[in-house]
Amino acid sequence: MLETAIAYKDVFPRAKARDIQYRSLPIDEDWENAVEICSKLKFFYNVTEMFSGTLYPTSNFYFQKICEIRVKLDEWVTSTNVMILDMAKDMLEKYEKYWDSCHILMGVAVVLDPRYKMKLVEFYFPLIYPESAQSKIAEIRQSCYDLLVDYQTRVATNLKDTSSVGGSGKSGSMSSGIASVSESEHLDLFDQFVASSSNFCTKASLTSELDFYLEESVLPRTSEFDVLSWWKTNGVKYPNLQKMAKDILAIPVSTVASESAFSTSGRLVSPHRNRLHPSTLEALMCARRWLWNEGNGTCSKFSGLEACPTMLDEEEDEETVVETS
Repeated sequence: MLETAIAYKDVFPRAKARDIQYRSLPIDEDWENAVEICSKLKFFYNVTEMFSGTLYPTSNFYFQKICEIRVKLDEWVTSTNVMILDMAKDMLEKYEKYWDSCHILMGVAVVLDPRYKMKLVEFYFPLIYPESAQSKIAEIRQSCYDLLVDYQTRVATNLKDTSSVGGSGKSGSMSSGIASVSESEHLDLFDQFVASSSNFCTKASLTSELDFYLEESVLPRTSEFDVLSWWKTNGVKYPNLQKMAKDILAIPVSTVASESAFSTSGRLVSPHRNRLHPSTLEALMCARRWLWNEGNGTCSKFSGLEACPTMLDEEEDEETVVETS
């Protein structure tokens, strides 16, 4: 809306000349502020487009955007424009509230992107933490190692349990003599032996998989790159890292609306995401309200759906809450 108003800047004086009731003609200072604010908020609009889209990206995309937001805010708090300065301070305060609780997980996610690995963390952290960048980088790296050890330990434990169960089932036939054990049963015992002897590794060997991964050169940064397909293809080379990537990259960071997170004056847009298809939004909102009403006895049967509140009622209720709060 602000961008559209700037495009029609010359129309406002004409409206003032033709309508004596029009008393809100912006002055030159207002237009200067509008142009500067619009240019800065354009960045947040682009980030919101990605965060709140209908096709949710994998979590490795978020780290770079979140770090870039921090860099922008640090620049804006030094602005000579009081309006920009106040806006940046409020947004930076909101940013800090969430950053400490999620930056490690986002850092691990971007490390699992072979186009970035630790390089993106090493690039942005000196900009965000001028005095403690190295310790913050080491924290991300150590978190990757600790998480890998945890995954490998769980895999080894599961294999040990499976081996124990399989071994107990064979004990009867083994005690009756080697001659009674068929060739296929011998091979089954051999498989259990290989599994039990090769998967109980030391902590140093557990982390070597991550070392090899980080030592390899990063891949070219192209928009066509599919990180999930890459991990699917390289699962044999990095089996435990693949399991990590499967879990970490699937985290839907966009469950929290960035519009609300960076709003300094309350909820400015509907939390239902205006990029959802209208039919999908209608189905979600109506189903939730109908089920809630049925449980509370206000809408006992689905045969009378026309008597139940609809999506429009839901939006009106939320607007009322925002206005009164």
